[in-house]
Amino acid sequence: MMKKFYAVISGFVMILWFVSCESTPIESLLDQDSADGIELRQNTSKTTKGSVLRNCMVIDADRGCESGKPVSNFWWPGSPNLPADGLFGSIDGHKLSFIEYEDGSANIVGSTKKGDCVVEIDVWLHQRKDWDQWTADGGKLKKEGCYEIDPTLLHFYVVDNSRSTITASGSDCLAEGTFGVEQRPDPDDPNSPNFGFLVGPGAALWDTREGSDGVAGWGWVFDLETKERISVLDFNFLLDCGNTTLSGCETAFARGANGNTCFIGNGFNRWGWTIGPISEGSYSYQVFAGAGQCDTSKGTYVGTAHVTYADGTVEVDYELVEGVKINETHIYAGYDMFPTAKNGRPTVAPGQYTIQEELEGDIYVILHNVVCSE
Repeated sequence: MMKKFYAVISGFVMILWFVSCESTPIESLLDQDSADGIELRQNTSKTTKGSVLRNCMVIDADRGCESGKPVSNFWWPGSPNLPADGLFGSIDGHKLSFIEYEDGSANIVGSTKKGDCVVEIDVWLHQRKDWDQWTADGGKLKKEGCYEIDPTLLHFYVVDNSRSTITASGSDCLAEGTFGVEQRPDPDDPNSPNFGFLVGPGAALWDTREGSDGVAGWGWVFDLETKERISVLDFNFLLDCGNTTLSGCETAFARGANGNTCFIGNGFNRWGWTIGPISEGSYSYQVFAGAGQCDTSKGTYVGTAHVTYADGTVEVDYELVEGVKINETHIYAGYDMFPTAKNGRPTVAPGQYTIQEELEGDIYVILHNVVCSE
């Protein structure tokens, strides 16, 4: 069963929750140095999201049936200094995850890049249906791509525009800032077809690997204040949802898509990342185990950390891939890029992490775990 971990940080008080089919000794979560002045308690009834069905890495579609098109996972056309195709893709430090929940929702989260334009994605889907339910409610299959697919093997969603956003930064972007996302075509418009988002075998319509697990969907980008539609966007990608295999236990750190700094090169010999500065808001970061030298290609993706910073409080919600559990966790939150040891020098040793009091304004966070195979 997928394990969830939830932490709340406010000054020196941290509250930890586990939701799991097995018990984990709370004392094992923090060593004595990091636990000084911290109050711990368990609450198995507290959750922030529904139970996770699967947590998948996004793999770029190869677009092999389109001559000259690059591999990609996201399409946002009209960027002024980019090629007309507007195709964005994964590079080291800018990757997407796809998470499905038992309550019928799903989340596309992470970042993707083209030129110097980085787009932070946080798109929520809901109202999951199978093919029979989808067609009974008037839904259709959009017939495009590299080959015909069997819609009876798929399930379908629509965009939840109440909590879906993209945040773009960089001179190559069509526009910079945070924007809303809604379904295209409008599923409530009786005069237009409802294609939704399709998930399952062959759903990455512009990939030539026939029958591979994937996702495709279409949306509008709109101004959050005026609600005016600015442009279109598409998603098209494969999914890697296989069980993660760890050799025993590994050190793991969360890595941010923007504003992340490797410990190496900053006076430290160990790998890991500090994230920030971040202002108040909600963020999602991929967690990698065993990524020596901060090279994620050498490591293993083990889940996603959702961080919410508001009113002086930092909340951290981990969602781990199947087959992985957290044995220890250490969290730093403060105004400096790195914690300060008792000798007054900067440190990245997890046992020295502290949480500064009365957090406000921009801060840095470091999220460290020891993860093990179940």
